[in-house]
Amino acid sequence: MPQEATVREAPTESVWNSNVPDEGEFEAGLKWVHDRVVEEPWVVSKALPGERVLDVGSATSRYLTELPSDCKVYAIDLRPSPGHRGIAIVRGNVMKAPFRPACFDAVTCISTVEHMGCYVYGQFLDRFGDEVAMRYMRSLLRPGGRLLLTVPFGNGAVYSWLRVYNRTTFGRLIGGYRPISLEYYRRDGEQYMPCERDDLANAGFDSKKLRSDGLVLAELTPSGGLPFLLARLSLRLRRLWHWRTQRNARFWQDMP
Repeated sequence: MPQEATVREAPTESVWNSNVPDEGEFEAGLKWVHDRVVEEPWVVSKALPGERVLDVGSATSRYLTELPSDCKVYAIDLRPSPGHRGIAIVRGNVMKAPFRPACFDAVTCISTVEHMGCYVYGQFLDRFGDEVAMRYMRSLLRPGGRLLLTVPFGNGAVYSWLRVYNRTTFGRLIGGYRPISLEYYRRDGEQYMPCERDDLANAGFDSKKLRSDGLVLAELTPSGGLPFLLARLSLRLRRLWHWRTQRNARFWQDMP
């Protein structure tokens, strides 16, 4: 059994910079057909009874009360999260999470990691912030535990407040993990349809209605041995190269 998770007060940080949608705009965006119509049923279907679960990015996680009733659920976000009976909530950064290593059976990260290290939620800018966060989440999983992850998938763009991954950047993102299952969806008008990965090559992000044109839903488990060591080395070398050659360069583009 994993170790008992312990909670202490986590550092709080400022949220919502002026160049990104505010919470009211996000809630208004949910009136349209949105990524969450696919993501929320998926993550609920993947949760197993009796698991100890950490939800990362919980401020907009409407599915927490739908997880199996005997799950022990923790939630963390830089923003204030709504209170739910029986759910332990921490306001803070997952990279400073007040939990012991290997204490969760599952971590859920739904439309969240693509914002990490971007100019949003009062974070420090970090071109590799999403990959660093993935390493921290991996450290919180017990051996054989699972990360339930969803991100925008398509043309491989990086904007000021989120990323859209492609085959290469998603491969880097999940370095150190082994996929159990990968599901791809493409928005077709006002519905999301299952598709193949290659069908999303040109998928972008609808900035007016705050929804992805393409999605990948990934059930992952930590890998060990050489693949994990190579993923760690790759990240360290790329961060070092960036610091030496491009540390003052803007790494995002303007959203159309």
